[in-house]
Amino acid sequence: MMVYKMIIFIHVVSAVAAIGPLFSIFPILKRMEKAEERDIKGMVEGLRGVVRAVSLGGHVLIISGIALIWLSGWSWKTPWVLATIILLIASLFFLAKAFKPAWRIAEADYFHKETFIAVMKRAAILYITIMLMMLWLMVVKPQLW
Repeated sequence: MMVYKMIIFIHVVSAVAAIGPLFSIFPILKRMEKAEERDIKGMVEGLRGVVRAVSLGGHVLIISGIALIWLSGWSWKTPWVLATIILLIASLFFLAKAFKPAWRIAEADYFHKETFIAVMKRAAILYITIMLMMLWLMVVKPQLW
């Protein structure tokens, strides 16, 4: 039972690590709107670090989630588990694809700040939405069908 509680703790902390840093994107982007050209590169690198942290938190979240399902006796066919898995697959695809256009803009010969900010905001909002939907499913465990 102690192992199960420890995994729950790890799962909760990794959920915070997978979602929390995303909210730091918005103040960075707000600063970027008024930033000097010389400061932009550091901000882009900071945003890369945020996305990397989210990704690492997500990996621990997946592993601890699998362990919890396995140890708890929940069936993989339980509606909230299936819905979470579907959203998880969507989020993995999304995280891999969503921020790439922003990184391409950042690496282009001519950096267009406004486009970069718009792409990053959109990606962050969509990803936060997916993550919060999964969080809701895991906390509420609704009987969907």
